[in-house]
Amino acid sequence: MSQANVNWPRWVFASVCKHFDDNKSSLTLFIEGQHRKTRTLKDFAELRVDGPYLTEVSKGVWKLFIEVNVLLQSAMDDTSFHRIHTNAGIIVAAFTGIPVYKYGDGVDDDKSLLGCLQIVSDARGKERIQVSHFGRIDTGTPLMQATVEGHYEITFLTV
Repeated sequence: MSQANVNWPRWVFASVCKHFDDNKSSLTLFIEGQHRKTRTLKDFAELRVDGPYLTEVSKGVWKLFIEVNVLLQSAMDDTSFHRIHTNAGIIVAAFTGIPVYKYGDGVDDDKSLLGCLQIVSDARGKERIQVSHFGRIDTGTPLMQATVEGHYEITFLTV
C-alpha cells in the first residue's frame, strides 16, 4: 500500500470553494463554519464539503470521492415567490467539473493543476445532482430553504 498525499484533502477543499465562489453569480456564498452576518441578506448560500473518502484502487492509484452540498436560504416577500428556485438553478449550473490546483502558501503549493473532479452520475439516477426544497422551515420565520447536492470523484497517482 502506498501513502496518500497529506495535501490532497486541503487542495480539493480549496479548489471546490474557489470553484463555487467563482460560479455563484450574485449570490452571497459562505463556507460552512465561516463567520457571517445574514440579517440584512434576502438570499445566501452555504457550501459544505464532506470527504474526501480515499481508496487505493491499485498500487499508487488513489480514487477520492467527495460530497458537495449547498444550502440555500431565501427570505419570503411579495416581490418574488420563485427566488429560491432561481437560486437553486444558479447553484445547479455550478455543478460542473472542478479543476483541482495545489492552492496554499506551503512548499508544495505551487498552484499547478492536479486534475479535475468529475461529477458522479449514473443512468439509473441513484447518483445525480439533487435539488431538495424544504419550503418554509418555521411558521414564525418567513424563510425558505433548499439544498443542492452532488458527488465528485478524482483519481490521483503517487507513483
